[in-house]
Parts: sequence; structure tokens; C-alpha cells
Amino acid sequence: MIRIEIQRQKNKITYFEIKGHANFSEYGEDVICAAVSSVGQMTVNGLIETLKLKKKLKFTEEDGYISCDLKNSGLTDDELENADILVESMYSYLKEVAKSYSNFVKLKEIKI
Repeated sequence: MIRIEIQRQKNKITYFEIKGHANFSEYGEDVICAAVSSVGQMTVNGLIETLKLKKKLKFTEEDGYISCDLKNSGLTDDELENADILVESMYSYLKEVAKSYSNFVKLKEIKI
């Protein structure tokens, strides 16, 4: 099971965590795992490469685990606003994956 946690503060995503494996099919052939991890990695890479936040961004990427803490990264208001576009796009995609594959992906949203 892939578990996704999204934390929001004042209607903005401030933290996300993706962990686990879908076990939809064999390792290396699991399209659900591939979809979820790809969008998570794309989002972190976009924050790092496109928005140039590597020196500030608090994130972790490991096998079966991605987390990103925007709230405690010391970003400016402009950087947070730009980051929000990327993370909301990720959220929109993950919400649909979780809806379509609810036996394999659980999405939890917490409002702080």
C-alpha cells in the first residue's frame, strides 16, 4: 500500500510524504508505483531545478519514500507561491490515482 500524506496550512500545501509500495504487480512492472513515485520525484526535482530551491529545500528521497517540508525550509513568500503551483499539480494527480486505485493508494489530507 502506498500512503500519501498532504498537510495544508491556510489552504497551501506545506508538507507532503509518499511512502510504501503499491504491490499491484511485480517489482519493476508496477505501474501504480511508477506513476506515484514519478510525480513525487518530478515535483521535488521541479522545486530543486526549476525553482532553484536546492540549498533551502528540506526533502528526503529514498526507495519507497519521498518527503518534502516546505513549511520549515525558510522559503520566501514568492518561493512558496511558485512552489504551490508544483505541489498542487502533484496533489491533483495523486488524488486521481488514489481514487482510481483505492485498494493500492491511500491519500490523507491534514489541515493545520
